[in-house]
Amino acid sequence: MSDRTKSRTWGWLAVILSLTFFLGLAKVWVNIERVDLSYRIQTLQNEYRENQELRTKLTIEKNNLLSPYRLREMGEEMGMFSPAEIQTRKIRN
Repeated sequence: MSDRTKSRTWGWLAVILSLTFFLGLAKVWVNIERVDLSYRIQTLQNEYRENQELRTKLTIEKNNLLSPYRLREMGEEMGMFSPAEIQTRKIRN
């Protein structure tokens, strides 16, 4: 082999090794990002689940506070009573 052929061979070898190195780095970086993303997704899923539970509890509490039975009891405690029949108006569609 001539010196020129050897230098081309070493040049191509250096290029191939550099390319392999950078592709390896890219693969490692992508895997790290994938793991980070999976942790973030898991955190968001847990937060979503907690928010759903809180929403359910708040809906139950709202329904409890606005229940006709409870409102009637509170009204009677404050001296309020249901209106007489002549005091109400019915709206027709």
